[in-house]
Parts: sequence; structure tokens; C-alpha cells
Amino acid sequence: MVDRETKEITTPGGHKVVLKTYLTGRETNELKSVMYSALKMNMDDAQSGKVAVNDVPGTFIVEQERKALEILLVSLDGDATGPIDRLLDLPSAEYEAVIKEVNQIQNPTTPPKSEQPGADTSQAAQ
Repeated sequence: MVDRETKEITTPGGHKVVLKTYLTGRETNELKSVMYSALKMNMDDAQSGKVAVNDVPGTFIVEQERKALEILLVSLDGDATGPIDRLLDLPSAEYEAVIKEVNQIQNPTTPPKSEQPGADTSQAAQ
């Protein structure tokens, strides 16, 4: 695979974190599988249109965060060896700053390098 664009952020405590700037479709599906594997649905209800989600463990959020870090976290303070475990050993404010950035990468508000159809073509009503 071609090397992917990365960006460096600095945590509130001054740690340098390098993250990939986007998820591939394959990686997005891997993250979804973490969530969907935690859901328990009754197939009879699903077929009838009444979907009930039972016993959703709260741990799936932690598992999904970890999977996102495995995919996106390249290095911590210039070292690519075990960056997730080293991040987890930092104060929680450092971890949360990185997770906030990871969440923005997972859920971008607009597609990167994409022009919006009709941009700058509308005129104010006269």
C-alpha cells in the first residue's frame, strides 16, 4: 500500500503524536465490525422490522477506540514502538486529546480534498 499522509499533533502535555489523516474503507469496516459484534439482535424481530438491541456491553466503546488507535496511531514522541501502550500510560488528559483527534479523523465533517457541488454558484435572492 502507498504511504499515507500523516499529521502531527501536540498533546496538552507536549507529547508529539503522529496520526494517519484518514481511514480506508477496509479500516472503516474493521471498526464497524467491533461495534456490530457487540450487538445482539433477535433475527425474528429484525425480519419483522422490530429490531431490539439487548445486552450491549459498554466495553465495545473501549474496544473500538483501541482498534482505531491500532489503525491510526503511527508514533508517540518520535517512537513507533508500542505507541498505544505508551499513550495509555500517560495522564488521561493526554489520551483524551489523542482520542478527540482520532474521532475527528473517523467522523470528518466534510470529505478531504473534495469540492462541494454547487459551491460558489448560488446568488442571493434579489
